[in-house]
Amino acid sequence: MKYFTRLTLKNKIFISCLSFVLLVSIVIGLFTRSLLISSLTGELQKRGIGIAQGIADSSRVYILTKNRAELTALAYEARLGNRKDIVRYLIISDEQGNILAHTFTTGFSSKVQAMIEHQDMTREHVIEAEVANYSVFHAMVPVTEGIYTIGSVHIGLDKHHIDKLISDLRLVFLSFLSMVSIIFFFLSHRLALLITRPVSSLIQYTDQLRDGNFNILSSQNLKDPVIDAEYQEDEISKLTDSFIKMTARLKRSTENLTDSQKKYRSLFKSGPNPIFVVNKQNFHILDANPNATQLFGYTRQELLHMNLIDLMAGEDRFNQTEAADQARVIGSKVKFSKKDGATVFVNVHASPSEYRDESVLIVAATDITELVEKDTQLIQASKMANLEKMSAGIAHEINQPLNVIKMGSEYLTMMREKKRSVKAEDMDLVVTEISSQVTRAAEIIGRLKSFSRKTDFSRDVIDINACAQSVYKIIGRQIALQNIELSMDLDSRLPRILA
Repeated sequence: MKYFTRLTLKNKIFISCLSFVLLVSIVIGLFTRSLLISSLTGELQKRGIGIAQGIADSSRVYILTKNRAELTALAYEARLGNRKDIVRYLIISDEQGNILAHTFTTGFSSKVQAMIEHQDMTREHVIEAEVANYSVFHAMVPVTEGIYTIGSVHIGLDKHHIDKLISDLRLVFLSFLSMVSIIFFFLSHRLALLITRPVSSLIQYTDQLRDGNFNILSSQNLKDPVIDAEYQEDEISKLTDSFIKMTARLKRSTENLTDSQKKYRSLFKSGPNPIFVVNKQNFHILDANPNATQLFGYTRQELLHMNLIDLMAGEDRFNQTEAADQARVIGSKVKFSKKDGATVFVNVHASPSEYRDESVLIVAATDITELVEKDTQLIQASKMANLEKMSAGIAHEINQPLNVIKMGSEYLTMMREKKRSVKAEDMDLVVTEISSQVTRAAEIIGRLKSFSRKTDFSRDVIDINACAQSVYKIIGRQIALQNIELSMDLDSRLPRILA
């Protein structure tokens, strides 16, 4: 098979046509041979049965009278004339299987005697057998008188006659096959030339196209007609014409593609934001513009050996499955790390495209670090303003545990000044209450510190119910001072979210 694939188109067509014709000829010959053998065998058997039937009709009286001389004469008469090449032997027997007459001249074979004795004398039949080193069809026809079987006629038909006919037919078939092979050899060779000669002229175009020469239509060496006049109406000439037109369109398309690539490269390099070309499946960076190297501090070669996910800081990740089939924002306020370890916040926009025969994403990263810092400052200022508004309620809330602590300490001081002992259960109550109020005051101060602290922007998995309860602890007293009653019904089945 490897040898066949290395052949030229002309030789492939030639060998394929010739092989097909030879294969068909062989199949037809084998089928014809099988059919002829079957037909000749059947015809020979019918002829043998006919000869035996004629002998049976003539020998009926002689079998009844046991006239061996007449029966022997009938047996030898059956082998005269054109029958001598077909009939190898003839045997006449009575109903008990006793041989009355036969044509054997070298002695009667015991094998034949046993075969006759074990055969069914009531119906005619044919079997294959080996008798006296000859392959024969042994046919048996019963001799009947009325409804009684009085004997049988056995005839041996020589199979060599059929083998000789088959040998002659084989010689004729081989001669026919050789003649067909020679004829189709020349026809296949001519057909291969007719098909491949016009095609070979197209190689001039393809060779120059392979070398990047799209100006072949105006080349001096291709000004002559590509196809001879006698072939201008066939399919190959039409293919050549279509190829020429395709080449012209390919030239225009190539020129347009070159212009488009120049525009793309200009936009890619001069874009105001960092732009990455990444693999659509694994986000491996395939290309990056100068602004990307400037913002993140890596060289272009360093970025080409990195993954876009590697530039992201910590656990801050966007959903990669969102960047699928259309342009969209796939990450908002995503934290990226520079080469020096500094962090920047960017909005990530992605658009699917094709790059060097590969499905890619054009990822634009807009630097919003300044915007995030200003938002953080505004949030901090807003928290301070709200803290000022809630100061009255917060002071009242802090005063409550302080008053309880003061009352407990004054009680213990008074008991000490009066030199009176304090009961153990009273002492435990006072100490426990002071400790719980200190813990309460610490929680209030801790919430205020958390509320007023300037925090960095980051994403985390949070419980919405816990956030609502934390806010209520801070502003709940302030709401109560305004005679507002707040009732919260929080669903414990709410899932945690990334925020």
